[in-house]
Amino acid sequence: MRIIGREVVYRHHSRFNQPAATVQPGEVFQVKTELCSGQWLQSIDDAWRPEKGTGPNPTVVVAVEGAEPGSCLAVHIHDIAPEEIGYTGFAPGRTPFPDWIRHREWGIVTRTVRIRDGYVEWSDDLKLPIAPLIGTLGTAPAEEVISNGWPARYGGNMDAQEVRAGATVYLPVQVAGALLHVGDVHAIQGDGEINCGGGIECRSTVTLSVEVLPKPERMSWPRIVDASHITTVGCARPAEDAFRIAVEEMVYWMVDQYGFEETDAFLLLGQVLEARATQYVNPLYTYVAKVRHEYLPAVKPMG
Repeated sequence: MRIIGREVVYRHHSRFNQPAATVQPGEVFQVKTELCSGQWLQSIDDAWRPEKGTGPNPTVVVAVEGAEPGSCLAVHIHDIAPEEIGYTGFAPGRTPFPDWIRHREWGIVTRTVRIRDGYVEWSDDLKLPIAPLIGTLGTAPAEEVISNGWPARYGGNMDAQEVRAGATVYLPVQVAGALLHVGDVHAIQGDGEINCGGGIECRSTVTLSVEVLPKPERMSWPRIVDASHITTVGCARPAEDAFRIAVEEMVYWMVDQYGFEETDAFLLLGQVLEARATQYVNPLYTYVAKVRHEYLPAVKPMG
């Protein structure tokens, strides 16, 4: 299996970034991801400070043979293996709750933790089962050069727990080779990502494969499929707009791939929709809308 290292990383999604490797559709490969804030974390005794950070979210870039503008990249996530040290934290004015945090004398608060045997060792008395996710996963935009701190139609810094092992993430392709950007793994993350310093930020090894598919005509934002749900993603500010995008994308998917009438799809969503904000800390918030497979006809959802 090919292993793609973290020696060269980029902090922007850009068509100008040079890929570390070019993979074939169907090839299984591994990517060594870098910590969201750079190389500083090397020991359980290390603590984050602003001068140490070199973010946002360094990403490894991988080209995909045969991916062309107008197609769709299906990214199959086979495994996410966090490395043994991670951290989390917050700073005054850098969370969704600035009023009550800024006025306390807490300053910068961080915690460095061990990750081993499937758990985050939060304290001597508490271990948290890991639930790793890829925080930043996206293709290169056609024109803009966009900071890896942002999510957008091409994916990017979505920070969604659904981007996990066993899931397939569908991303629109805007440039030749797609230029898949991979990084910012969290060993665990709560809804809202309220600390801003992620959940437990860490380095990792992710195992992926990709397919190049025709893009559904009305697919404008990332889509996700796993064993239990289909999921649409919307990114915007305010959060209400992100929610509306995710629901609209779900209606299109249900109509175009599953054969619903639009009115029936919307009525059904009123009964079975699951939705939440996965992060409130990036320049655009991320909302996901989800439907369980059992409420949908048994058809192939994409491709």
